[in-house]
Amino acid sequence: MNYIGPSMTPTLKSGDRLCVSPCYGQKIKRGDVIVFISPEDGSRVVHRVVSSNQSGIRTRGDNNNNVDPWLLSHDQILGRVFSVERGNRRRRVFDGPLGRLLALTFRVIHAVDSYVSFLLRPAYDELAKVSIFTRLLPSQIRPRVISLNRAAGKELQLLMGKRVIGRWLPGHSGWRIRRPFRLFVDEADLPENVAEVSGVRYE
Repeated sequence: MNYIGPSMTPTLKSGDRLCVSPCYGQKIKRGDVIVFISPEDGSRVVHRVVSSNQSGIRTRGDNNNNVDPWLLSHDQILGRVFSVERGNRRRRVFDGPLGRLLALTFRVIHAVDSYVSFLLRPAYDELAKVSIFTRLLPSQIRPRVISLNRAAGKELQLLMGKRVIGRWLPGHSGWRIRRPFRLFVDEADLPENVAEVSGVRYE
């Protein structure tokens, strides 16, 4: 299966092809990255196990601040993610104690990044509004929008060259543009509605 979404960044990135092993009654342990059926909407979710006992299994995305609100049973788990294919390379997905350590490290980095971003946000927003850097970009790498049909609906991606710098995910409202790339995007030129993009590319 292919992974989409930000909740497991940077362990997983959108577009990764997941290599999943069925559990077949094997013990699920803390630190495992599992695929399960969401008790909320029946969709497939990929998160890391934070606790596993007789009461059930609790999970959290590596990029999420809070533990998921649900308690999973074994019959809701489709399998364990042991590696991903990204581009032409296969990467191991660490589980157990090392996986928990990596997830904790990611959350600490995320917390520090959020704090620094909060301090610098006013200056960043003002620079983004001016769009000075947008005019300096060569035409061949100026941001462009593509439309992808997903099972959950239409997804818009904002590309700079071959790099995805922003997304409008199905079921969400508005663009999510990665820092510092908002400095190079004139948001007034972006579609304000998913329905505005009917073809493969918008420029």
